[in-house]
Amino acid sequence: MKSVREFLYHLGHLNTQKKLLIMFLFVAIIPLVTLGLISFFQSSSVVKEQFRNYNQFAGEKIQKELDRMIGDMYFSVESIKQYIKDQSSIELSDQRPKTYADFKEEINLERMIQTYQNVGIKGIYLITSSGYYYGDRNLNFEKLQKIEILNKARGKQDIEIGIYTPTHYKENNPKKVIGLVVPLKISYGALKNSYILIETDADDLFKMINVLETDLDSRISIYNQSGEYLYRTISNKKNLENDVVWTESTKTSNWKIQFRIPNDVFYKSTKVIVKVVTIGMIIAILLAVVLSYLFSKQFSSKIQKLKLAIDEVSNGIFDKKLPIQPKDEIGKLSFHFNRMVSKIKQLMEEIKKSEELKREAELKAVHYQINPHLLFNTLNTIQWKARIDGNHEISKMLIHLTKVLQGNLNFTIGLISLKEELEAIHHFLVIQELRYGPNFTCKFEMDKKLEQALIPRMTLQPMLENIFFHAFEDGRGEIYIEINEKNGCFELILKDNGKGMSKQRLETIFSPPTSETNVRGIGMYNVKQKFTIHFGKNHRIIADSIEGQGTIISIYWPKRWVGESERNTDYQSVNS
Repeated sequence: MKSVREFLYHLGHLNTQKKLLIMFLFVAIIPLVTLGLISFFQSSSVVKEQFRNYNQFAGEKIQKELDRMIGDMYFSVESIKQYIKDQSSIELSDQRPKTYADFKEEINLERMIQTYQNVGIKGIYLITSSGYYYGDRNLNFEKLQKIEILNKARGKQDIEIGIYTPTHYKENNPKKVIGLVVPLKISYGALKNSYILIETDADDLFKMINVLETDLDSRISIYNQSGEYLYRTISNKKNLENDVVWTESTKTSNWKIQFRIPNDVFYKSTKVIVKVVTIGMIIAILLAVVLSYLFSKQFSSKIQKLKLAIDEVSNGIFDKKLPIQPKDEIGKLSFHFNRMVSKIKQLMEEIKKSEELKREAELKAVHYQINPHLLFNTLNTIQWKARIDGNHEISKMLIHLTKVLQGNLNFTIGLISLKEELEAIHHFLVIQELRYGPNFTCKFEMDKKLEQALIPRMTLQPMLENIFFHAFEDGRGEIYIEINEKNGCFELILKDNGKGMSKQRLETIFSPPTSETNVRGIGMYNVKQKFTIHFGKNHRIIADSIEGQGTIISIYWPKRWVGESERNTDYQSVNS
């Protein structure tokens, strides 16, 4: 009772479309299930009986065909034996004929054999103990002598019959034959210890067997009076207790033919009826759904459009405009929805402009730490003074320093190509070499196509300055720089074998300086700030260091190439 109340309570809170759907389902399914059960119980018994009769008829047909074939073989063998006994005056040879009389006797015998070779019988052969035979010459006699039933008959000196696949015919080998071997039991002359072999083409018989095996998934076994299997269906299925099994016996040879059909196949007629009822139920359900949709469309279509529009706005699509409906509740909702979307779009544009101004201000704040104009004039003055005084080393250092600053103090461009960045680094490293001498090595590894990849200006120089000022002693050490494409983003790895740093220092390497004494750490903080300004949270900078062994800094940022518009670039996350 409680479950019924809960069902009615939940039913009362469903929308109109679902209520109509449930109603139509009940109306359609109840009578359909009733009719289906009635038709199932009445028709399944009739179909099962017809199916059983068909299987038994097919089994009897196979049994009768086997009796006919084996009976014809025995009749032919007895006729040939009788002919040989009646023609006691003939003298057959146990080798190829050498005289005309021998040849004539062989021809007469083979003609007699051919008279009993009807359409079904493939071959009849009289095989002597010396290895010579009479009969059709269209075979390989060496293979014929290896037939299993022939060897069994020789060993037991008795009749042998079996089913096998022949390979001794030179052409048109049947797939299956029934072979019968009968000893002549003549104790004199050339036919002493000889045998008659008769083979009947069983392909038509096995076509009937294959039909049962294929169509009914039957497993058929044929075994002789001794219980030896002559044929068995090749199958991976195991015999089950509920299989439908019956046996037929041949009259002429007392063979047993066992038919075994899986229970679910034998009673598949029931499944057919269930399938028909199920299809009817599905059609009824679909009809109920269509009718409920048609009746509820006028109420739900407007709400559905509003729902789809809200989904699009939630996915970031703000260009959706709903048509204003007549002055009902849905029309008012559509009006307020359009006004809300317009307001959100306006606010987003204002936030976007504000963020762009903020980024521009932050870039200028990072770069405008020195006055470029004053700096270049001063450097040029010092360079000429050094040249006049003959101090060529200082002059070279100033030339390379000017090259470094000319690129890095161009505040109008925040992202530059890796090619430009590495050119600036080249001049920086020349300055360090003039300062420290050939005490350090710097190795670069980068695919040439990455030269057009974009990176924030002045990224590598602050990190290299930290290496020379904090990691190396007197500029001694090794630097390794590798730049790759990895998982849809760019990867920069900077390694050195310098002093390394403590865990406490490593945790604050990208933090803003808090005092004048820590102003030397502003370089790494600026690097972090540049990537944040250009790529937001869609980048990673990882630092790892071991005191006394060196430091590794890895940077991952989204792919951007020279010539791409920043607005049209969809960043792929590098934080996974």
